[in-house]
Amino acid sequence: MEPQTLSVETKLKTSLEYTISLFSIFSLWQFTTIITCTHNNSAHHYYHYRLFFFLFFSEFSVSLVLLPFSVQWLAAQRNYSTLQTRFEGEMKMGFFVLCFYLIHVEILFSTCSLALTEDGLALLEIKSTLNDSRNILGDWQATDESPCKWTGISCHPHDQRVSSINLPYMQLGGNISPSIGKLSRLQRLALHQNSLNGIIPYELTNCTELRAVYLRANHLQGGIPSDIGNLSHLTILDLSSNMLKGAIPSSIGRLTRLRLLNLSTNYFSGEIPDFGALSTFGNSSFIGNLDLCGRQVQKPCRTSMGFPAVLPHAASDESTVPSKRSSHYIKGVLIVVMATMAITLAVLLAFLWICLLSKKERAAKKYTEVKKQVVQDASTKLITFHGDLPYPSCEIIEKLESLDQEDVVGSGGFGTVYRMVMNDCGTFAVKKIDRSHEGSIDQVFERELEILGSIKHINLVNLRGYCRLPMSKLLIYDYLAMGSLDDILHECGREQPLNWSTRLRIALGSARGLAYLHHDCSPKIVHRDIKSSNILLDENLEPHVSDFGLAKLLVDEEAHVTTVVAGTFGYLAPEYLQSGRATEKSDVYSFGVLLLEIVTGKRPTDPAFVNRGLNVVGWMNTLLKENRLEDVVDKRCRDADMEAVEAILEIAARCTDASPDYRPTMNQVAQLLEQEVMSPCPSDFYESHSDYS
Repeated sequence: MEPQTLSVETKLKTSLEYTISLFSIFSLWQFTTIITCTHNNSAHHYYHYRLFFFLFFSEFSVSLVLLPFSVQWLAAQRNYSTLQTRFEGEMKMGFFVLCFYLIHVEILFSTCSLALTEDGLALLEIKSTLNDSRNILGDWQATDESPCKWTGISCHPHDQRVSSINLPYMQLGGNISPSIGKLSRLQRLALHQNSLNGIIPYELTNCTELRAVYLRANHLQGGIPSDIGNLSHLTILDLSSNMLKGAIPSSIGRLTRLRLLNLSTNYFSGEIPDFGALSTFGNSSFIGNLDLCGRQVQKPCRTSMGFPAVLPHAASDESTVPSKRSSHYIKGVLIVVMATMAITLAVLLAFLWICLLSKKERAAKKYTEVKKQVVQDASTKLITFHGDLPYPSCEIIEKLESLDQEDVVGSGGFGTVYRMVMNDCGTFAVKKIDRSHEGSIDQVFERELEILGSIKHINLVNLRGYCRLPMSKLLIYDYLAMGSLDDILHECGREQPLNWSTRLRIALGSARGLAYLHHDCSPKIVHRDIKSSNILLDENLEPHVSDFGLAKLLVDEEAHVTTVVAGTFGYLAPEYLQSGRATEKSDVYSFGVLLLEIVTGKRPTDPAFVNRGLNVVGWMNTLLKENRLEDVVDKRCRDADMEAVEAILEIAARCTDASPDYRPTMNQVAQLLEQEVMSPCPSDFYESHSDYS
């Protein structure tokens, strides 16, 4: 009986030891799980923490309470056969309890493993500093395991790290969070055409794998991070159309892979460093920064004394002391030279004095006449917007008054356009308002100057100033050297007609400019005269919508229309012609006609279809019904892709729908065009040149 007693007692002791050991191991496992989840710092797992801690401490407390009772119960037993029977039953029950325990631990552990990744947490921090009025980022949820399916987010396939943030045209406001620097595998950042403000965070330079950065057309301030040269893989940097200021960092010169740089239309100042990558870019990368100087912008830098910054090298310090004889000789030469210079200087001063007196007499005579007119009319007024005309008022007015017929470059619906060249060779376009429109300008336009002067977009012609002279009223704009789209499309003697990709780029840029007027201006602006002659092109053939400042502004919902018919025949929407009520949808119709003009190369009033009683819209629909797609495309555009042509014509058809309600908005049009213009390859981490605007 004794061996059996020892055997049962040994079994009980051993089982009790195993139970305590297993309990300790599982408790340690569970405690480790708690620490791991806590390290993830995910707020949405807070309830898991509470459950873990409750179970862990409950089980640990139970084990401490039951252990002495179990030992006491073992010592008090005398009937070991009964004990063995109970032991076998308890072992079965304990096995099921142990299985249940393992299952619940595994479930909780698996749940914790679904915690959001560090990149996901960083994106949530970025979201917290953004103003997402349209709830575009609504699917950015902390309860997700991975951010890779979130709107605008792409990830590397092998490690699920964030590789791309692509959120252009989303009307996002707020700031760019410094947490952007936590996305160490980020290769593409595209937040262009939003309303972001604040600074470009310095932490962005921690994203050393970045290949493309698109932040254009926001309201970013401050400067470019000085260590941006650390982004050695960067190939595209587009910070245009912001309010950035300060010097251009020399570290950009270290970006040996940089192939596209656009810092235009900002407030950068100082000398552009001329080495490395920065030496390979020209004026188009820096245009619109009037305080920049350097070889790239063909504007020499000057010192505080007004002399060129680069001076001849001084003579060598190693020159020997001249002999006494030569010293006397040099003194004699110096005396002769100084005397000659003094006489020459006296003659020059006398000549300049005579010229100055003569000029003052002429000016006095001239302004005596002007003064009489000022009393009768109105005083001279010069208004410049956001520092875009850094010239003395007297120089600007003098240049404006000296404009004559030789400076005329064209004429528009409201007046004649002149080319004005300043003393430093800065060139501007000046629109002289016809006298027939002066009354409306006095009563309406001057009240809108504050709004018009604040409008700034890469695809809108920049209004730099307004001048009211006694005899004329003038608007000062950027000068765009390539003229209008109408000239380039329909100029018979043009050697190289526009290719298909350039036409698409012009269509997209024009759509973006109009979308900005309709959706991002407050109050919103209806153009009322969309046509090819109001699409001006710069030296890179990038489009800029002009004459928008002469449209009526929409103040509120009830004052949603204008009642004076303006515009050009062939581009006008049917409802606008009938009622004289212009809306955003009438602009959309005009843009649809412009699209057809870009594709066909024909004016809306081309005799080819006007003589048949059709307009360009009806002519297009007729050819498409007859499956004559190839006859629609401009014969000079030989590289046109027929699938893309069909897609563009579909967009044009939607824009020119007879019912305004069925026409898309300009934002939707811009997005549709983007799908045709952008690179179709999703693995490409930078946009095609067509989006470089």
